[in-house]
Amino acid sequence: MDFKTMMAKRKDRLSRVQSQLEKESTKGSSYEDNRFWRLESKDGNGSAIIRFLPEAKNDEIMWAKYYRHEFKGTQGWLIDNCPTSIGEKCPICEANNQLWNEGGSENEDLARSRKRRLKYISNIYVVQDTVNPDNEGKVFLFQYGAKIFEFIDKKINPPEPEFKDMTPEEPVDVFDFFEGCNFRLRMRKKAGYVNYDMSTFDEPSAISEDETEVEEIWNSQHSLQEFIAPDYYKSYDELKERFEKISGQATSAPEKTESKLTVDEDEDEVEEIRPKSNRVTKPSKPKAKPSSDDDELSFFEGLAEA
Repeated sequence: MDFKTMMAKRKDRLSRVQSQLEKESTKGSSYEDNRFWRLESKDGNGSAIIRFLPEAKNDEIMWAKYYRHEFKGTQGWLIDNCPTSIGEKCPICEANNQLWNEGGSENEDLARSRKRRLKYISNIYVVQDTVNPDNEGKVFLFQYGAKIFEFIDKKINPPEPEFKDMTPEEPVDVFDFFEGCNFRLRMRKKAGYVNYDMSTFDEPSAISEDETEVEEIWNSQHSLQEFIAPDYYKSYDELKERFEKISGQATSAPEKTESKLTVDEDEDEVEEIRPKSNRVTKPSKPKAKPSSDDDELSFFEGLAEA
């Protein structure tokens, strides 16, 4: 870039720098991390075939589970991991709890908009990606929400048949290299949100018959430990300062931002599923799934009792 070009770009430098600082201040964000794969689409519709992978080298988990806050305040977006994921206090959850206790539809709507959202991260192998075929045959990290995890849970722990004359479905370890399943991830727009209801698992099959190739895939996997480590989360004071700034409570000058966020429908749910562990278990009788509002109420009540 020559001097004349640099001078011409001065006019929008402030907004560009503010946008860059906004991204860097989002500790733990996966949006700019090239280890992560995301399904791209046209007009909100798209599909791909992926394979969930087993635990990586020196790992004991096949998914990292945590919570995030993703909302727009009066001074921009706040996209940050929730410290309750690791048993720590969260200033945003505390503020939401206060709103909930005060009551009123406006307070409750604001608390819901700022609620923590359930997230999972797993290693995947991309079998087919029609939009970005260069991704095929490679290992990535994949962040997903409760809806996609529900597909995994039902395949590993299939529900009992509705009728006695129906053959029970056999549980499948979808994370296994040889006896797992390809996952057909189908994304479509529904009522203005991204929806994955049409996704399905294929029949069990080996990811490859070549053990050398399988070992290469395994060696390419990423550790999930960083996503559940304390330093993946801002401290209470850091997050409080950030929250107050975004919500307009800070005394500093208002911050401009160009950050945008696309929220998937399944990522807008809070703790729909509560797996007991990251290990494959025997089929168990499914329990009634709480609604989002019921889960929010129990969460806020738990904070009040803490």
